Amino acid sequence: MRLQWLRDRLHNERGSVLLFTFTLLVFLLVMGGFAMDFAFQAASRTELQRSIDAAALAGAGKLAFDETVFDTARLNARDYGTRNPTRNGPVTLDLNDTLNDANGNIVLGIWNAGSFRAWNPLIPLEANQVNAVRCQIQTTIPTSFLRLLGINTLPVAANAIAVSNPPALPGCGTPILPIAVSPCAFYDAGTGQFNNSNGCGTGLSWISSNRICDNSPGSSQSCNSAAWASLDGSNWSNADHQGAITNAGSANPACNATAPAGTNTYLDNGMVQPTFNLLRDTFVSSRTSTLSQDITRTVAGVTTTVYPASSGGWEVGVMMVQSACPPGAMTGERLITHYTRFVVTQIYDQNNGCVVSPNMDPQAAAYCAVPDPSLRAVFGYFLCDTLGTVATLNPVPRSAVATRLRLVR
Repeated sequence: MRLQWLRDRLHNERGSVLLFTFTLLVFLLVMGGFAMDFAFQAASRTELQRSIDAAALAGAGKLAFDETVFDTARLNARDYGTRNPTRNGPVTLDLNDTLNDANGNIVLGIWNAGSFRAWNPLIPLEANQVNAVRCQIQTTIPTSFLRLLGINTLPVAANAIAVSNPPALPGCGTPILPIAVSPCAFYDAGTGQFNNSNGCGTGLSWISSNRICDNSPGSSQSCNSAAWASLDGSNWSNADHQGAITNAGSANPACNATAPAGTNTYLDNGMVQPTFNLLRDTFVSSRTSTLSQDITRTVAGVTTTVYPASSGGWEVGVMMVQSACPPGAMTGERLITHYTRFVVTQIYDQNNGCVVSPNMDPQAAAYCAVPDPSLRAVFGYFLCDTLGTVATLNPVPRSAVATRLRLVR
């Protein structure tokens, strides 16, 4: 009797173990299936984030002066979203080009002090402050094992903000001249509108004679468009300007440009002879026969070379400051908007004419052949980039689209 009881108990225990093992196996399989669904969700989110990062950067890379380029920025963002599909298919972003809804897929806005604000199309004056593109999307992916619980899809979302705003400090990789320039060279004198899509390749003529640059309505808006400037924000003397020119021409220039964008500096419109002579001589000694790149200009989508690298010049940094257009005499305090790279191509020195012969810069061609004891001038072109790594907190019209785009969120 006791032997039969023991046999029955062992048989029941074997059945319980088998049932427990089967139940545990099913549970582990289900949990493993759920884990696969969640792992797929995480992988899809990562892929989607990469696509949105690319879209935001592509859109920000097309920002320039005003809303005339906004459609291009949106189209570029959408195009790069499509070009970077996930395993679930292409990433399709709505252009959001009517009201620039803050909740849309592509949002143009202003990145300032670490926060993003969507641009309001009803405030046109804000258009020249737009410096960032936010791309965002929410979608779903299909599930496999979670369908057993009635969960057919899982949500995935991604967002990114890319900024192309000019940096606040110039850095030390490029020698900085104590020269401030106005944005007037980028305007059309007749219409008052920007004369090309991004400022790249715009020529600058800094001429000392009011007989040539009288700032009348019919004169070129690039006349008298630069001045000597302080690089630290204080009121500099002629000796300070000369010291900065010497530093810029040295083999290892010190990083002496400490006045950041968004602050004021002092300008001196006078073409002091010793300072000009030093700039002339430093240009001649620092000029290279070949530049790092051709200088190009894009107008209405067509890019042309306005100054080939083989023509040579002196690559320096200058600051851009706010001014009326035409700027008139640029003296006193002015707001620094940013620093940008500039190529000095030619200097005209009174009876000596152009100091580089043969003349390489077509801007100076009309002046070089005729000596003029009353005329001193600096000629050059803006390069399509800005200097530094920190975006200014004071968005302003830019002289060129930043090539060093960055994701800020």
